[in-house]
Amino acid sequence: MKIKNYSLSFFTVVLLLILIEILLRVTGSNPRIIHDFSLNEPITNIPDKNLGWSTKVGQHIFKPWSEDGKITTLTINQDKSRFTGNNNLQKKKIIFIGGSVTQGWAVDDLETFSSFIQKKTKKYKISNFGVGGYGGFQSLLLLQEIFNNYNDIELVVYGFTPHHEVRNVAAGSWMYLLNFFSTRGFVKLPYGSIDKENNLVKNKPIEYINLPFGNKSALIAKLEKKIMKIKSLRREYKQFEISKAIINEMNKISNKNNSQFKFLLLEDLPKEKNDMYEKFLIENNIAWINCPIPYGQEYVVKGEGHPSPLAHKFVSECIYKKIEILN
Repeated sequence: MKIKNYSLSFFTVVLLLILIEILLRVTGSNPRIIHDFSLNEPITNIPDKNLGWSTKVGQHIFKPWSEDGKITTLTINQDKSRFTGNNNLQKKKIIFIGGSVTQGWAVDDLETFSSFIQKKTKKYKISNFGVGGYGGFQSLLLLQEIFNNYNDIELVVYGFTPHHEVRNVAAGSWMYLLNFFSTRGFVKLPYGSIDKENNLVKNKPIEYINLPFGNKSALIAKLEKKIMKIKSLRREYKQFEISKAIINEMNKISNKNNSQFKFLLLEDLPKEKNDMYEKFLIENNIAWINCPIPYGQEYVVKGEGHPSPLAHKFVSECIYKKIEILN
């Protein structure tokens, strides 16, 4: 009798799981997917035990992103910066840090806003240390490494977009996307948190949880997402405070190394969030530049979605006017 009851319970559970699996798939949920981008584009990142990933030195050539697009080149220098058209390392430097918008993903080496600025000035070496997928926390860790190698940096400019807040705390949703894009080299992610005194805590890289059969079952894939969401929930709740601590640390480390620091806003923020950032920047005596990417089809790379050369040129002109030492 017991064996019969156990068998009935087992098959009931199995049937229930099958029904849940069917329901999830019908409503749009799928097993875990990792897209193999290496089939269509060069791999531009390599694993890094401190940063999670870093740029891969060399020249990377991309096929057109659309039928009427063009071939683009992404060249990474020996110091891990992107080529901007001037390799005169003897000059004082202005460096840009940030994510893919700062790096200039999907546009050619000489079509990024940093390269357009380099064309306008012979006084400074403009170095573009933007890295695709980076938020503020990884940019901070990279900045520390840059200062270990250079001591002639006059200005640090951090290119900020609102999504950096999510990246800074390794939110579950962002970890899921990184896992999907992992063939681009995005595997592990370091993240920031804060202690009871709101001091920045630097956490080592973590990776997305991959449960057995998550690539076969929508239910298990759903469970993976839920686990990552729960683990990051507290950090996500404090993501604005954590982002402020990161920016403050960027300013401090720049000043400590006799460099100026500027916060560059590359996207429009809702008024309430804009006011919150402005209040924070004023209270902490942090200089900022507001040069948001313009809206419109001509300002987006067709077939890809990142800012177009025209958008980068627009931003470069805005930055050039607002950085006093360039004029």
